[in-house]
Amino acid sequence: MRKVVVAWSATDWELKVFKEKLEGLARVVAAGRDTIEEELRDAEVAVGLPPDDAIAKAVNLKFVQAPWAGVDGYNLELLRSKGIILASGKGCNARVVAEHALALMLSLAKRVVSMDFIVKSGGWVPWTPENYLYDLEGKLVVILGYGNIGRELARMCKCLGMRVIGVRKHAQPDEYAEQVVELDKLETLVGEADFLVVTLPLTRETRSLVEERLLKAMKPTAFLVNVGRGVVVDEESLYKALSQGWIAGAALDVWWSYPPDPSAPSRLGIHKLPNVIATPHKAGWTREARRKCLEFAAENVSRYLRGEKPFNLVDYDDPY
Repeated sequence: MRKVVVAWSATDWELKVFKEKLEGLARVVAAGRDTIEEELRDAEVAVGLPPDDAIAKAVNLKFVQAPWAGVDGYNLELLRSKGIILASGKGCNARVVAEHALALMLSLAKRVVSMDFIVKSGGWVPWTPENYLYDLEGKLVVILGYGNIGRELARMCKCLGMRVIGVRKHAQPDEYAEQVVELDKLETLVGEADFLVVTLPLTRETRSLVEERLLKAMKPTAFLVNVGRGVVVDEESLYKALSQGWIAGAALDVWWSYPPDPSAPSRLGIHKLPNVIATPHKAGWTREARRKCLEFAAENVSRYLRGEKPFNLVDYDDPY
C-alpha cells in the first residue's frame, strides 16, 4: 500500500485526521526527528517539513504537503531536482492570523501592554492629554500583501469603520478595500497610513521590502504591524524608525531569527523597545486553525492519491 509520512511527532488526534481521511488510500505513519529518514525512504507522500537529508535519500517521494501557508522553509531547488511537487496550506489559517493582526493593532492604539504594566506595578495613568488613546474609526490601514490574510483583516477593519487600502503584486478590486494597488504605489500610500500591516510571504522580491526609505515616509504617529515574515522588514531600518521616532510604534509576531539562535528574535533588541509589542510567532496557532489546516492537508493528500490535481500547488519559479 502507498505510504504517507506525517513528518513530526504527531499527537493522536492529529494522526487521526489523516488516517480517517486516507483510509483505503494509503498507510499513514508519524515520524519524529529520530525516525524521519528511515520512514521517508520508501514513502510517496510527506506532510510537514522533512529535513533536506531525509528528502535527498527518499527513493519514492513524489508529493509534499505543507500544513501551513508559507513555503519559504522548503528547499525548493532540492524538491525540483527530485521531481517532487509541493503544495501549500495557503488560506487554512487566514482568519486567525487576521484576528491576531487586529489584536496587535488594538493593543497599540489602546496602549494595552504599557498600561497593564503600569497598573500592575502599583502606578496609575492620569487623565491628561499626553495619555490620550487612539481611535480606529476613520483611520487608514494599508495592508501590504492583500491575499487571504490581508482580505480577512480588511473585512474586520471595515467593520470598525476604518479605511482600507490593499497592496499586492497584481492589483484587483475588492469589496473590503477602498482600492487595491500594486507595489509601485506603496511609498506614496504609507505617508497617509495610520497603520501599515505586513502580511507578505518571504520571497526574493519581498526580502527587506520595508526599508529605511519607506519607514521615513510614514507619519510619526503611525504604527507598523508584521504578521507576514520577519525579514520582509529590514531590521536595522526598523530599529532606527522606532528608536528615533520616525514612527510611533510596532507590533511584531514574526522575527529575524528564532531559538536556538542566541540572537533571537532580534539581534538589535527590537523586541525590548518600549514602543514595541512582541509575540512569538503564534498568530496562526489556535486549536481550531490547527484542525482546519490538518484537515485541508489531509484532503489535499487525498486528492493527490486519487489522481486529482491538488490545491495550492507551488510554482518553483514563482512560489507566490
